[in-house]
Amino acid sequence: MNFSELLTAAVEKNASDLLIMVGDKPAMRIAGQWHRFEVAPCKAPEVEEIVRMLLGNDLDDFRKKKECDFSRSLPPAGRVRCNVHYQRDHLAMVLRLVWPTLPDPRKLGIPPHVIAMGEQPHGLILISGPTGSGKSTTLAAIVEHINQNRPAHIITIEDPIEYMYKNSRSIIEQREVGSDTHSWHNALRSVLRQAPDVIVLGELRDLESIQIALQAAETGHLVLASVHSSTAAGAIPRMVDVFPASQAAQVRMQLAQSIRMVFAQRLMPGREPDTRVLVYETLIGTPAISNLIRQNEFEQIPNMISAGREHGMISFAQCLRDLAHRGLIVPNAVP
Repeated sequence: MNFSELLTAAVEKNASDLLIMVGDKPAMRIAGQWHRFEVAPCKAPEVEEIVRMLLGNDLDDFRKKKECDFSRSLPPAGRVRCNVHYQRDHLAMVLRLVWPTLPDPRKLGIPPHVIAMGEQPHGLILISGPTGSGKSTTLAAIVEHINQNRPAHIITIEDPIEYMYKNSRSIIEQREVGSDTHSWHNALRSVLRQAPDVIVLGELRDLESIQIALQAAETGHLVLASVHSSTAAGAIPRMVDVFPASQAAQVRMQLAQSIRMVFAQRLMPGREPDTRVLVYETLIGTPAISNLIRQNEFEQIPNMISAGREHGMISFAQCLRDLAHRGLIVPNAVP
């Protein structure tokens, strides 16, 4: 099979990833499980040809750095996020297949009130979860909701760009690290001077990025970002812990004032073969939640989430019970 045929097969099987490496058969990941193609192992010249086609003029730079992240529009897959690297002195690549068009969030299992949080005029919305859990898709769904429903100037900083938006009611600028800006931090430092209403950050990576996000959220902007945290409740103390102890009280005050939602998500096997189901935990920035953050009573947040369904909150345990009751997962399953 040639490269185009591999992509076509991956798309037809609804694969999320395609892996190609010298010395082994190509493989695709379907519903979280890897499946090898029934073809001969890839040879070095074959993989080299694919890399040359994908990288073009960036090939020499890749050979110096030994690894490279980028995105391409590749028929028939549409938008593809790529990582090319070396292993055992040979080329290898992983291609993440991005939805060609944004699917209906309801079909993905994202609650409508989570998407509607994009209607907030300002504040901080965080999406958390492990790699491959769909954080980028959830962020994109909220951005598209804003795009369809209100006039706003949206600036995204992406590394690389995944979803390509078409301006509707909003004006959207998508800045890709490498091609549109020299670095993620350079783009982040300048974004407040570009008159945004909504700022979309791929990930809050360090103290500086969190500081700028909080500053933007406090000064009348809506900030959407992802964080590394396994739970919604854990995202808040994780952000505070990035700062020196002398700044913790001030950061808690900023978070208490700006947090609008933390949506933590995971994907787990569904009841039907080769399916995965979205499992989530939602924290909403109610006055009670803000008070717990301000008072450094983080240990009380999980209980507040469990008791806050009338405000749109839900814990992972409650979500699992709901999904089992609806017959979407096996009862007593653990994400």
